[in-house]
Amino acid sequence: MSFSEILNHVKQIICALFALILPALGIGTVEDYGSKANTAEDVTRIMSFNVRNGEHDRGKNVPQSIADYLPDSVGLQECEGTWYMTLSAHLKDRYDIVGVGRLTGIKCIGEATAIMYRKDKYNLIDSGTFWLSETPDKVSIGWDAQHHRTCTWVILENKATGERYVHLNTHLDHKGELARTNGLALVLEKAESFDLPVVVTGDFNFKKTEQLYTQLISGNLTDTQDAAEKTMSGKTYHAYDGGEDGEPIDFICVNEKITSVKEYRIVRDIYGGTYLSDHYPIFADIIM
Repeated sequence: MSFSEILNHVKQIICALFALILPALGIGTVEDYGSKANTAEDVTRIMSFNVRNGEHDRGKNVPQSIADYLPDSVGLQECEGTWYMTLSAHLKDRYDIVGVGRLTGIKCIGEATAIMYRKDKYNLIDSGTFWLSETPDKVSIGWDAQHHRTCTWVILENKATGERYVHLNTHLDHKGELARTNGLALVLEKAESFDLPVVVTGDFNFKKTEQLYTQLISGNLTDTQDAAEKTMSGKTYHAYDGGEDGEPIDFICVNEKITSVKEYRIVRDIYGGTYLSDHYPIFADIIM
């Protein structure tokens, strides 16, 4: 391991310690919750959000946007130690985070495909992370991937109703074609292993016109963008340039145990004069 890699790990360990300290001190909570939420009791809101690692000048804007839209669970991509610290501190009243670093296998140390869920509304029944590789049960890089890639999953139980659902969240490699193909197959296999309502979120690094998208929706999964009663079109990756024209590479999919999809939205909001990330967050309102 190079000196720069060791230094990076030390920095992330420090961030992890602060993630434990700041919430306990009550520092940096968001101003309010739910200003843009769906308040219908039968609706579950699922969000996918690539928060863009290494850029934390949007430190309060990102958690504030999550608080505003109040998703039941949100799949985060590129959520490394500093983001873990920031999100934990700002959202400590409502949310908890599950996920481990793709290079470490340790919670909040390193970049993770983390899942945040409403701890005020749900019990965490089970969770885990697997690597998109030939050895998914241990820290590893797969096939022709440029980076280690993971998928995190949770089983959540509604405290009031007892209803359960599964949320899987992933980030496929942006370079390796074989890694995307085989990594997606592992995610789909895991999704199909649950006899429960399942949602799958992620930055998939392919467009709807590509063959891998056909693979994504060829089994038990449906793209909420197409299934929603109220929907919208456009790109999700915009590199801070904004705009609408183009195809998404971030998706929220559901299995056949989801009764209906009420709304799908690409969140193009600007907070503090800037976009929330180089990706637009997306969310889907579903009925179990």
